[in-house]
This record gives sequence, structure tokens and C-alpha cells, in this order.
Amino acid sequence: MQPSFEKLIPPTGSSIRCFDRSIIEKPAGWHYHPEVEICLIERGSGTRFVGDHIGNYADGDLVLLGANLPHHWASDEFRGQRYDRHPAVVVQFDPVQFGGQFFGLPEMVDTVELLDRAGRGLHVRGETQQRVAVAVREMLRQRPSARLLSLLGILNLLAQSADLAPLASPGFAPSFHPRLQDRLNRVCKYIHDHLAEPSLNQGDLAKLAGMHPSAFSRFFKNGTQRTVTDYVNELRIGLASRLLLETELSILEVCLRSGYENASNFNRRFREFRGMTPRDFRAAHRAPGGHPQRAFENPPRAAAPA
Repeated sequence: MQPSFEKLIPPTGSSIRCFDRSIIEKPAGWHYHPEVEICLIERGSGTRFVGDHIGNYADGDLVLLGANLPHHWASDEFRGQRYDRHPAVVVQFDPVQFGGQFFGLPEMVDTVELLDRAGRGLHVRGETQQRVAVAVREMLRQRPSARLLSLLGILNLLAQSADLAPLASPGFAPSFHPRLQDRLNRVCKYIHDHLAEPSLNQGDLAKLAGMHPSAFSRFFKNGTQRTVTDYVNELRIGLASRLLLETELSILEVCLRSGYENASNFNRRFREFRGMTPRDFRAAHRAPGGHPQRAFENPPRAAAPA
């Protein structure tokens, strides 16, 4: 989908923005900006969009985003609402402001390589996630000079870590067409808001976009690198996975709440995305006490043929 450009203005006396996302009155949706971003989800679950990646997030999710990488976090809590204000600590900075000479220092070689890798988005896990999360929270309370030192420490820690996993595919290269972005954004928001409705179909989406169905199909595939069917099923299986882990709903009820009208289709789609049945997935990912054992990711999938 075509992202919108977000103009970021750092606070007076600082080159770094650090804030709690939940206090933003009108947070951006699917967007990009030249600033590098560190995003720590303090609380919530939902779907994470980074480039052509679609995955699930939960409490403590931590991601490093490179410059101009489109991204959006769509929370379950705010589904269907105009603005999505899930709690998160966000750090944003423009490497250009540091100057070419600074990043040309031999001490910065690893950090420069890290920022290059962040062009695909990097999911931070394990012990590194825990250490960076503490440092990011501290930045909220720090003065600008201390905040700068903390940022350099975080980048150095990330640059030395093996707990980083790329999100977007290696070949992802966004192409921005401002005149089309509003149309596709409107369609994707409609899909997200009406995900649980079995009546959601490509014909209605084409009407919403004001396009002939065949033209809309090409338009959507070009913008998301997925067919409408693949896109909807990927989101629905993500929703179903969270319901299986976080609720005591029956498999049939999860099926219906995820937008599927019959269990056989639901089971077939679930196995396609997760490699196991919904029942086996719940058993494999829940601790004996009935709570989720760990966060999970949507496995990478090649773009479906047109």
C-alpha cells in the first residue's frame, strides 16, 4: 500500500524525538519518514506492518526501523476506531543531522552497518530486547544531552547483538505515488476494520476504490505485494492466532470471530499459514497454566502469483 509521508519536528534543543505514542492526539497510520525509529510496544497486541512484512506483536515488542521504511502497528484494542493510540515508547532521529564525518569515524563502522540493515526493519529479541527496553524507557525521562548518549549506547548494543531478525524481504523497494496512497489506505483500513465479517469481498473493495474489479486486483497487488485473498487471510489468521492464545474460546468460535464461515476452510487456511491445526497451535504455544509461552511471528511467504 502507498504510505503517507510524516514530517517530524524534534523538540527545541534536541535532535532526538522520544515520546509515549499513546499521548499523540492523531497518530499516523501507514507512513514513512527519513528518521530512523526505535519502537517499543509497552502494552497491547495486534498486527505489525513493516515494508512488505505482516506479523504479530505483543507486549514488549521492539523494532528498529531504517530511514523511509513504511510501517504501521494496528492494535486489536483500537480495531475499528479512527485513531490507533496503543501505548508505545518511540525514539526517532535523523542520522543526517549527525553529519557524514561523525559516521565516518572508525568507531562508527558497526553502527553504520546496523543502520543499513535496519532498512528492512529489525525485530529485537532475547536479552538484547530486555536491555534496550530498559534504556529506551529511561530516555523518556532524560535531558537532551543524556538522551543522546543513551541513543549511541543503544545503537552500539544493537550493532553487537545476534538477537536481531530482519522483517521486510531483501528485495523490498517501496515506490511512492501520492495520488494513489489515499485510495489504497482507505481500502486497507476498511479491510482491517471489517476483518471479522465473512461478507468482506473483493467486489465491494473495488467499489470502495472506485475501480473495475480486474483493475483493482492489479492495483492492490502492486501496492501490497499480495493478492486481496492472501492479504485478508494473513490478517485473519493473525487474529485467530491471538484468540487461540489469549482466550478460552472454542475453536469454532475463534473461526467465526476471525471471519471464516466454516471450520474446514478455517483449518485449511490456518494450516497453510502456521503449519499445524488451530488445536495443535494452541497446545504448542500455551504453558500448562493456560497462558501464552512466547510471542509468535507470521512465517515469511513469497508473494502469491498474480
